[in-house]
Amino acid sequence: MTVRNRLSLQFTFLFAVLLLMLLAGIYSLVERNRKISFYDKLEDRAKTMAQFYLAEDNLSRESFLAVLKKYPRSLNQEVIRIYNHQFEPVFIKEDTIRWDKATLLQVAKDKRMRFTRHGQQVCAIYYADNSGNFIIVATATDSAGIENMRTLAWIMTLAFLASLLITYILGRIFSRMALTPINHLIDNVRSIRASSLDKRLHVNEHKTDEIDALSITINHLLEHLEQSFEAQRVFIANASHELRTPITAILGEAEIALLQNRSTTEYKATLSNVVEDATRLTHLISSLLELAQANMDTHDLQQVRMNELLWEVVDEWSDNGKYPVRLSFRFGLDVSRVTMQGQRHLLFIALGNVVKNAIKFSAGEEVYCELHSTDTHIHISVADKGIGIPEGETEKIFRPFYRSANAMSFTGFGIGLSLTEKIVRLHNGTIQADSANGYGTTFRFAFPR
Repeated sequence: MTVRNRLSLQFTFLFAVLLLMLLAGIYSLVERNRKISFYDKLEDRAKTMAQFYLAEDNLSRESFLAVLKKYPRSLNQEVIRIYNHQFEPVFIKEDTIRWDKATLLQVAKDKRMRFTRHGQQVCAIYYADNSGNFIIVATATDSAGIENMRTLAWIMTLAFLASLLITYILGRIFSRMALTPINHLIDNVRSIRASSLDKRLHVNEHKTDEIDALSITINHLLEHLEQSFEAQRVFIANASHELRTPITAILGEAEIALLQNRSTTEYKATLSNVVEDATRLTHLISSLLELAQANMDTHDLQQVRMNELLWEVVDEWSDNGKYPVRLSFRFGLDVSRVTMQGQRHLLFIALGNVVKNAIKFSAGEEVYCELHSTDTHIHISVADKGIGIPEGETEKIFRPFYRSANAMSFTGFGIGLSLTEKIVRLHNGTIQADSANGYGTTFRFAFPR
């Protein structure tokens, strides 16, 4: 079911419930007033009959003439019975309609009763007169009132059905009007392809409603997709170039060696070059695999003590003290303050890449590593006094295969920092670099505890 139909039906259903409650309330109120009005008429007839038969000597001539004038105005199917204090019928003989003694006793006790019997309304009153106490029981059928209520019910039913039809039609019109911006949004999104990810959805200047919020969200998604596609394109181009270079070198060395017979020394030199290029190719492929396979498998999560991990990283890349690396721990005696959940192997790679680069670009200068913690995060900083990063390139160093202009003379592929940044993000952490060209670089990690 489409949203338009669902909205129309929901709107119609809600209106139907409210209208039905309103009509039922009106019908009940009218029916109640009809019964009360007819009971009042019955009571008035009962009093008129009592005055006609019993109160001629108690009323003035004018009052009794008024009673005589009202007496012939009987109600539909009217039956009047008058009983004395001994519950015997007087003035009017009983026929098929009789009243039992229990009912008459209840009337004498309550002085007035109103009820329905066999579809007829009944009003009974206790009438005190100088000639004795009497009970007058009046019975009649409100045929006109009942017929009017049937007519009202039919009118309400037809009005209810007509209102539902009109409401459904109006609901479809309004739902179409409400969904028009979404339909335009869908058409615009459908027009976007992988080759046109630079397109953006229209957003009103004042950003007034949820459609604008949805357009902004989709635009952000398109921006991320565009960046991902561009990064993928650059990655493939760079990877192809980096892989082609050592393979071309290996093929060149082999083809030159096969052009003519050479001495053992020349073959050894050629094979040495081939091994060197093959080793470089192996390192490149290993780095690409690490970059592609870096993910967070929740089954491999463990408690990692970052002080121990940092010791291992420094010990690994300082070559047992050959390169000067100074460690500083500032978290007290509570090791839990620097313990986090994560993949130990990936964290080792992330920290190792930064420490390795710091040592490589420092030209023998001391590298400083610091570990401390706050109430919410574990902080690690790695500072060197190396060549630094040129201005404007700090944000680019985390792109795959990107190498700054002053780092071209050093070995590497430009994969390490992009891999580090990905691992840090997978651990919900952050990494930032502060640097000045020629004055060293400081990398700062922050991991949630």
